[in-house]
Amino acid sequence: MRSDRSLPVLAFAAILACGAPALASSCNKDVAVRIEMAPGQTCWTYRGAATTFVGDFSNGQAIAAHMTGEAADYDPRTGQVAKVWRPRDPNVEGPGGFFFGDAEAPGLLTFRTPSTGTYRFSFSPCAMWGAPGAVRICAR
Repeated sequence: MRSDRSLPVLAFAAILACGAPALASSCNKDVAVRIEMAPGQTCWTYRGAATTFVGDFSNGQAIAAHMTGEAADYDPRTGQVAKVWRPRDPNVEGPGGFFFGDAEAPGLLTFRTPSTGTYRFSFSPCAMWGAPGAVRICAR
């Protein structure tokens, strides 16, 4: 016969079995920031820990999105972890199921918008989500 004290242990075990490791992943916390360019401005810059950048663009605009961010490098010889800045892999989603993620160079995504609407820029690896980063999006 089981005691009443074993019920919390069983409940905790059930939570672990149902995917608790995914809950601890940094890939679950999406932090969105609105892209807002002043009239006449062609570029927008952001520094911080956001993961998604949302803005409205017109059909045929030439877009360049450049993303870098903080990452951790582990040195097995010393056992030390060093923080470094490196390119992120940008991607974009837009109206009508549009998706593009073929970077032209490390950290640089360029494309022409296929239609007017809202575009959502993000990046990988998601292991860099939550860390400081820099984003510059230009539209001409």
